[in-house]
Amino acid sequence: MIRIFTNSAVTKLFTLLLSALSVSCGDSGQQDRTSPPRPNVLVILADDLGFSDLGIYGSEIPTPNIDALAASGTLLTNFYANATCAPSRSMLLSGMDSHAVGYGFNPSAARRLPVLTGEPGYSGNWPAPINSFVNQFSDADYYTFMAGKWHQGGGQEANPLARGFQKAFYLLEGGASHFADAAGQTSAAPVASYFEDGEPLSALPADFYSSQFYVSKILDFLEQQPADDDRPFFGYLAFTAPHWPLQVPDEWLHRFAGHYDAGWEVIRNARIEAAKAKGLIPSDADIPPFPHALGAWSDLSPEQQEREARRMELYAAMIAYLDEQVGRLVEYLKASNQYDNTLIVFLSDNGPEGNNIEFGLADNREWLPDRFDQSLANMGRPNSYVTFSRGWAHVSAGALNQYKSFLGEGGVRVPAIFSYPGQIRDNHRLGSLMSMMDIAPTLMSFGEVAANPRFTMQGQSAARQLLNLTDVPVRPHLAMETYGNKAVWKGTLKLLWNWQERDWQLYDLASDPGETTELSNQHPNEKAEMIEIFDEFAAANGVVILQDEVGYARYADQIEAYRSAPR
Repeated sequence: MIRIFTNSAVTKLFTLLLSALSVSCGDSGQQDRTSPPRPNVLVILADDLGFSDLGIYGSEIPTPNIDALAASGTLLTNFYANATCAPSRSMLLSGMDSHAVGYGFNPSAARRLPVLTGEPGYSGNWPAPINSFVNQFSDADYYTFMAGKWHQGGGQEANPLARGFQKAFYLLEGGASHFADAAGQTSAAPVASYFEDGEPLSALPADFYSSQFYVSKILDFLEQQPADDDRPFFGYLAFTAPHWPLQVPDEWLHRFAGHYDAGWEVIRNARIEAAKAKGLIPSDADIPPFPHALGAWSDLSPEQQEREARRMELYAAMIAYLDEQVGRLVEYLKASNQYDNTLIVFLSDNGPEGNNIEFGLADNREWLPDRFDQSLANMGRPNSYVTFSRGWAHVSAGALNQYKSFLGEGGVRVPAIFSYPGQIRDNHRLGSLMSMMDIAPTLMSFGEVAANPRFTMQGQSAARQLLNLTDVPVRPHLAMETYGNKAVWKGTLKLLWNWQERDWQLYDLASDPGETTELSNQHPNEKAEMIEIFDEFAAANGVVILQDEVGYARYADQIEAYRSAPR
């Protein structure tokens, strides 16, 4: 029986989804620009934003503009990025697993491991014929542009122009000072590299601050589109906030002074209770403890507490400032009559950074105090290098386990929002398992953009789920590997490799999002099936199975636990 949907908006988009199976472009110039036949698309990517860091997910940090996007659209509650920056971006832009495009690790990390030399899954080079889905939007007569962090290679064959963007202002590396000094992340790369349309910049404007400048560039690109150019746009806004170093403009330095003096435990408990009240986690869920080696907030000296609280004040200010800039962009779209026809996606690239960056990354222990003013008074200003800490990373992850670079839920389950007024159901939640590589085919469905015939994306379109046309899951399962860490998701179950036990452990995330209760004995068949899923994933994507955990900037207690584990 054929079911007829009477809602005209749903009917229209359902028709577009069906027609997306074939190429349909070339007549968009005959349409009225204020109401094009295909949506504008805007992808907004935050950097190192944790699952509980937005108001809509239970945070105390004010994020009214991003929360409004969720109110006008769909909040994803079971969405997974990769555990680190460059692999996530490769998945977003290709619609493929990160290993399939040479980004199993961040390339700089892969280069330090001889066992990965010559392994295509860790080369940092996308293989032919795989290319960015943005090329498909450009070929389908979209006006394409980006501003922000790139982190996908810098050669002419790998820069944003080669990946489908017609205009681009971008930071080449994975992070930098948020101010005009462009200070780099390590002594090996002391100055970051910025480019515009493929050409290196010798200097940034004196008043440069990353979040504000990137949004201004997006607005400039929108303004540069001629009035008689009727193409819809595809924009990619890749913030570097709240990635370290934690820095904000002067007027924001003390915006949250005193808000975090109560410490890690109190703030995390408040967020968890808020998440329970919102129905984001079960009301009786067990919460993973803080690492024993971290100690308690009360164990810190007053001076240590002051410095730790200052980190979180700056982190909160970065997020609130980012939200304000998102609001500035949305207001422009509304004022220019483009908002109602713009599909906006807001995401984070991975969980919060909790690794030992200041004292355990490269030679930072010696380089940072020599290069930067690390005094309490200078924290958050130019010429400071402040990082998020282990305790606050667990606050950012909320009820979830672990943080960035690990495959515990806190490292990979991230905020995600789809907003398309009048089309995607508003004030809605989607709990289906979704991955970063599902974004590309989903956006292509909405934009009537044909797939590249030279390769088949591994991502799955969620357009029908977002339109509430089906309750079939977006994908049946998901597998990941990074830094030797391994995980599989299937239904509500998750299989996670445990380095202390050197064995797989099974959890039911529906009742236990913190991964506190191991269930292998209760579900042996499911465990065996999920191990097989991982093995097939690894073989298909060139995953190298490592015998040790090789993540960056690990703390001493982690290194000791992994080394002393039985083999």
